[in-house]
Amino acid sequence: MIKFQTIQKVAEDMGIDISYIRTMIKNKDLTAHKKDGYKRIYIDVEELNNSIKPVDSTSNEINLDNFLI
Repeated sequence: MIKFQTIQKVAEDMGIDISYIRTMIKNKDLTAHKKDGYKRIYIDVEELNNSIKPVDSTSNEINLDNFLI
């Protein structure tokens, strides 16, 4: 797996809005990286996967019984 990807590519692959990733960067929940002078913002995909939390949740736990699988 590629460790660094652009925020656009990650958002597209994960099916999430890019503003969610930008907000995580702005709130210092996720580190933005610039590679080799490119203008695009890259993120560590593993760091993103470890830092994603449910929106508007009071708990870090997700009850899978609430979802159809």
